[in-house]
Amino acid sequence: MKKALIALLIVINLNAFSSMVNLPIKSIEVINNQKVSADLIKEKLNLKEGDTFSTDKVLRDFNELKATGYFKDVVLQPESYDGGVKLIVDVLENENVDALLREKGIAANTEREDTDKSITLSSVKFVGNTKISSSELASVTQLKPGEHFSRSRVEEAQRKLLASGYFATVKPDVKVNNGNMDLVFDVTENPIVKNIVVTGNRSIPTSAILSALSTKAGEVQNYNNLKADRDKILELYQAQGYTLVNIGDISTDENGNLNIAITEGIVRKIEVKKMITKQKGNRRTPTDDVLKTKDYVIDREIEIQPGKIFDVKEYDRTVDNLMRLGIFKNVKYEARSIPGDPEGLDLILLIDEDRTAELQGGVAYGSETGLMGTLSLKDSNWKGKNQEFGISFEKSNKDYTGFSIDFFDPWIRNTDRVSWGWGAYKTSYGDSTSDLFYNIDTLGFKANIGKGLSRNVRLSIGTKAEYIREKHAAGKFQKNPANDKWYYKDPTQPSGWHEIEGVDDKYYVWSIYPYISYDTRNNYLNPTSGEYVKFQIEGGYAGGYRSGTFGNATLELRKYHKGLFKKNTFAYKAVAGIMSDSTKESQKFWVGGGNSLRGYDGGFFRGTQKVVATIENRTQINDILGIVFFADAGRAWKQNGRDPSYTRDNTKFGQNIGTTAGVGVRLNTPIGPLRFDFGWPVGKKMDDEGMKFYFNMGQAF
Repeated sequence: MKKALIALLIVINLNAFSSMVNLPIKSIEVINNQKVSADLIKEKLNLKEGDTFSTDKVLRDFNELKATGYFKDVVLQPESYDGGVKLIVDVLENENVDALLREKGIAANTEREDTDKSITLSSVKFVGNTKISSSELASVTQLKPGEHFSRSRVEEAQRKLLASGYFATVKPDVKVNNGNMDLVFDVTENPIVKNIVVTGNRSIPTSAILSALSTKAGEVQNYNNLKADRDKILELYQAQGYTLVNIGDISTDENGNLNIAITEGIVRKIEVKKMITKQKGNRRTPTDDVLKTKDYVIDREIEIQPGKIFDVKEYDRTVDNLMRLGIFKNVKYEARSIPGDPEGLDLILLIDEDRTAELQGGVAYGSETGLMGTLSLKDSNWKGKNQEFGISFEKSNKDYTGFSIDFFDPWIRNTDRVSWGWGAYKTSYGDSTSDLFYNIDTLGFKANIGKGLSRNVRLSIGTKAEYIREKHAAGKFQKNPANDKWYYKDPTQPSGWHEIEGVDDKYYVWSIYPYISYDTRNNYLNPTSGEYVKFQIEGGYAGGYRSGTFGNATLELRKYHKGLFKKNTFAYKAVAGIMSDSTKESQKFWVGGGNSLRGYDGGFFRGTQKVVATIENRTQINDILGIVFFADAGRAWKQNGRDPSYTRDNTKFGQNIGTTAGVGVRLNTPIGPLRFDFGWPVGKKMDDEGMKFYFNMGQAF
């Protein structure tokens, strides 16, 4: 335990004094050594006076001193001293150090080596000190009348007085008479600081700076305090986020004024450049430093303001804004000084763009969709405008066909966060578990426009128009030519048949849906932190069988945060919805499938009310491979429908909730991110088929 504490102290000290790295070592002082000589200890050190201070060497010296076996404890403490570093080696010797030294033929350091018992200190005096009392200086030297004369102790006392920082010179003088010695230290005090003049500070008031300084007007100048005062000034600025501030000069003039010149680092100009990354085996081309993304897309995300002091908080927000777009891999900055303008700097934002254009083609298999072929062309930074444009086509051997064209501009140029988008689509979905809705064909168009109320809050409104055709499963229903009505077999009826209405319905749907969203995710496509909330209401009209108006409302909540270790993320999602009973039966909520309840087929649960919750633990193994463990729960209630093949309806909200668990793999490929999930029903199982496999693109949410 003790060794662990000592190691912890060393780490804390190294972190605390990391600002001293690359400063010269001006002095090395050994204290509390009794038997082991200071010279022997210094010989063991890798760090020598005149070397550059290094935390790595300090740690190595600590280990080497402990390895000698001479010491119980060793503390290496760097201190600011004379524009550099004084390294204090504080040791606590082991009880058997005498024996260890004798085994190695080393004489122990004893007072007999440099102590003359024939001479006794009769007095220790100080001359030349006017501002610092003699009692204070005596406590520094630790020499007392009555002790025997020791040359090394007198020399050490001289070094300590100089190291105090208050004196320009310290000269010891002795007078011996009949074995009695009068020891006098003649000191030359540093000048008195008459006034402290701070220049260049605009962001932090002079009063705040003066109150933080150890140096005070009217006191003797202490050179040791200059480095500490410099660090305190920088700490004041860094606490406000001003990390590029520099102390240009801190010195005392001939009039006794301590002048502190601060260079705050005012951003004059911001440039955006492409980050040049070395690609093995590829030659650079003239366009290697040209960004695809338009300047205005980047400029509107920059919160750093030219003409103001550089604020790292503004820079961090800028990086967050840019990374959230999902089109950049990395953002860094360089600050360059301006010749002839010591206070100003040019800020260079270096941006590494991600691959956003994807031509995807492939074949995959899923329990729900069967064997599916996909072909798509997508770009999330279309023409460098951060617009999303995509064309996709999908077809499976389980009667699913889909074609879509989508466009979205999240921020129209020269507007106050106005967005718009549209999409056209045609799908044909086959559901072998449904007799009434065996196949549903949809042809639709949608459009939306939105306004950012702030960086994280957006109010939008959308509309859609669809033409839908429903088709029943062949052989499941019979049509009576006499009355043109449809019937299905029902053993509970005396005739053995039951009339069913609305078979093979065809109708148009039009709706409008306003929604509000709150989004603090750090990345839209693969978030690892932040929150997302969306509330939407929809109202519209549907024709066909029992035509009329309908409405629904949904609430979606997401949360992401750091997981158990680096590159591990917890992700949560909950969705709840309710709709009117007048909603078309084929358009009611479906729960199940790869995007809701993994372990059950799509539409396993249907109804006018739904609740679905998901928790995922995501681990990114490397740049290509990721693994996910998940658990889903939820279902839909109150279908109240006509489809005789759907027998899982439940009119009591909250009952018979389906629960599943599973594992997934995420692959980042040249054609885009791929998602493979394996889900199993757990708890109360309502499906005997067991494991389901799902294939899709990107994260589940």
